[in-house]
Amino acid sequence: MHWNLPPHPSSHPLYDARVDSVLDKRQVGAEGFILVGGRSSRFGTDKAVHLLEGRPMVLHVAEALRPCLQSITLVGDPTAHGKLGLPVIEDIVAGAGPLGGIVSALDHARCRFCLVVGCDMPRIGSAPLTRLLDVAMHTGVDALVPRTPDGRLQPLGAVYAKQAKAPLARALRDGRRKITDALDSIRWKAFPVDDHYPFLNINSFSDLQSLS
Repeated sequence: MHWNLPPHPSSHPLYDARVDSVLDKRQVGAEGFILVGGRSSRFGTDKAVHLLEGRPMVLHVAEALRPCLQSITLVGDPTAHGKLGLPVIEDIVAGAGPLGGIVSALDHARCRFCLVVGCDMPRIGSAPLTRLLDVAMHTGVDALVPRTPDGRLQPLGAVYAKQAKAPLARALRDGRRKITDALDSIRWKAFPVDDHYPFLNINSFSDLQSLS
């Protein structure tokens, strides 16, 4: 699917040339984190390990992330997901939902930027993610969040700066567990995309039909 993205971050309206004085001119490293700690209550079984086209769903996501990131780490239960061939870290706040997973990823991260996605987005693509990373690295924001044509934000499929960890953790402690509510605590921008397909997430078995 085609994303109507700029040929270079400097042509994007969110680009801030002043950031060049802060960011190194070299490619800035980024890490990927895939959240696998959800209860999958509507799906009925663990979505991360559900076989899709012969492979666990989470490995489809990892394959898309691999070309544009220094490393990929799962955030969830090492016992349940440790045999998938990827490193796994536990949530630092148990039962805190996706926002807790993001905070856990930022706490573990060594690079300045993290791409955080859900394990149930098997059609996410490496090309659009690379463009999202490129723009995020040149805007100076704490988070760059895709917005699909239906107006929905996609906070699981977004880039977060490591410096966002502290304010997001405070938001979580204050009881703001919804990611879009917690975004108010950091400097973030929406990044319009023209195709919702890469962000389709699988919540039920019927949703699998949308992938064909």
